[in-house]
Amino acid sequence: MKRPLLTAVIRRNKVGAIAPLQTLTTQVLIPVIRGSQVGAIALLQTLSATLTLAQPQPPVETTRFFCGTVEEIPATMVRTPNGEMPMVIWDKNAIKDPEINAQQQCEEVSTRFQTYYDTGTLNYITSGIMNGQLVACVAPGENEPCSGMLFPLSGGSNPRGMLQRMFRIRVASAGPIAETTERLYISFDKYLNGEYPQLPGLGSRTPPVPRRDVPQSR
Repeated sequence: MKRPLLTAVIRRNKVGAIAPLQTLTTQVLIPVIRGSQVGAIALLQTLSATLTLAQPQPPVETTRFFCGTVEEIPATMVRTPNGEMPMVIWDKNAIKDPEINAQQQCEEVSTRFQTYYDTGTLNYITSGIMNGQLVACVAPGENEPCSGMLFPLSGGSNPRGMLQRMFRIRVASAGPIAETTERLYISFDKYLNGEYPQLPGLGSRTPPVPRRDVPQSR
């Protein structure tokens, strides 16, 4: 009864299964030969798990940030399994300081977005004071303080309006507080899903469209 079971297991498995069988010989085969039906079941379960782990797994697509262009202007882009879309377009509305290099700013901010996403802290985008400077930053939740800087905000005393212009969205006030003073919290998930009304300007604020395997004209 035990020999046919072992022979069937060996015959059913191809070359890739030989190594696991050799590895498991002293640990599993001998107890099966000496033991009971329980040992045979354990052998089949172990071989099945080993062969499953040995098979190559397809790569998992994830969200990636990078510096691209929108109409030849540097832009912090996000790529998801559904497609690509701009986050921040580094034009004159985003950069008020003429000494700031748009390409360098784009690359640095794209790296920060990726870092915060990878560490699970990119939940909300808001504004705040960090190291004595007004900045756009990430926050773990609404009405919570900054946990990491994205980029400096300059050129005005209305950070709420500045964030809306830079991310090209319109976020209604949650109450009767003046929109120039109420702190804005942008949900990253809602932003990706296109749930905020879009402001006119460069860059599509609709959800990412599926990518096509065709070269893009530049």
